[in-house]
Amino acid sequence: MKKTLYCLLLFIAFFVTSLNAQNTKSEEYIVEKFDTLWGISSTKLEDAFLWPKLWNVNPHIENPDLIYPGTRIIIPSREELMRMPAIETKTIPIARKHRGHKIKESEPKNVWEYAPLMEKKYIIEKNLYIASGWIADKFPSVGKLTFSPMDRNITGMDDIVYIKYNGDIKSEKRFFAIRDIKVVKHPISEKKIGHQIRITGILEVIGMDQNMTKAKVINSFEDIQIGDGLLPYQEMEPPLIPETARTPDLHGYIIESHMNSYLLGEGAVVFLDKGEKDGLKIGDVFSVLSEPPSESPIGKIQIVSLQPSTSGAVLVDSTQEITIGTKWGQKK
Repeated sequence: MKKTLYCLLLFIAFFVTSLNAQNTKSEEYIVEKFDTLWGISSTKLEDAFLWPKLWNVNPHIENPDLIYPGTRIIIPSREELMRMPAIETKTIPIARKHRGHKIKESEPKNVWEYAPLMEKKYIIEKNLYIASGWIADKFPSVGKLTFSPMDRNITGMDDIVYIKYNGDIKSEKRFFAIRDIKVVKHPISEKKIGHQIRITGILEVIGMDQNMTKAKVINSFEDIQIGDGLLPYQEMEPPLIPETARTPDLHGYIIESHMNSYLLGEGAVVFLDKGEKDGLKIGDVFSVLSEPPSESPIGKIQIVSLQPSTSGAVLVDSTQEITIGTKWGQKK
């Protein structure tokens, strides 16, 4: 009896040890297009709020808002990250080894720093915010991509391209690559609204080659095509989640989506037929309404960008599939 019990205890100990070994195994992951540390933490670690610690253990990532496709990161186990030092309230760890500081043998090999930065919570992830674009009266390009050294029509991250732009912007060092996607018409009235503009990537001028301007693709949100237009680069910060969101008494229709999908789900960026002139503000929240006569809420959208007569919004919640032409507003 004692021998049987002893064997059983040994088996349990072996099983627990094996399980713990599996749970503490690190994983190598290659960043894909539109990935975020928040999303990777949610998918791989089942806890999106572990993203700062995931950033800490990957010191080659300088900015957590800028992770590029092809970057290799190490993902420790959830248990291992949970055991790491807790993050101080309202601070974000930058997790870098002290530069220029000689670590003594008695000191820990990794020295943690904490940056006195307020933790920011955004309505929308930065890359999606930039890439989603807007609806304009006309295509605002100041130049275009002319060709690539490899004679390819499609280019991507780290590729070299040649560009041509207006002579009065020679001082610009970076450009957005932009595309005129389509002419948007109102799904109900069929009235022309404007041109859907999408940002396909970011280019950096690196020099001249036989009187031609040479640039490098430093970020791509989708395939960049020869013939895409140019727009001078400017920093774009996604809107923060407001402490109290407005719910003004306005209504209208969803007229298009970022990726031109007819069926829309949570996280999709959509365009609305109302804008700044109509009284909309960034952060405003509206219900997405079902077909008459009931017009009951089937989702929720929040405004993330404004144009005079149109706006961009993210679908933050939905209980069923939503389509282009669906009404939005406040339930009476």
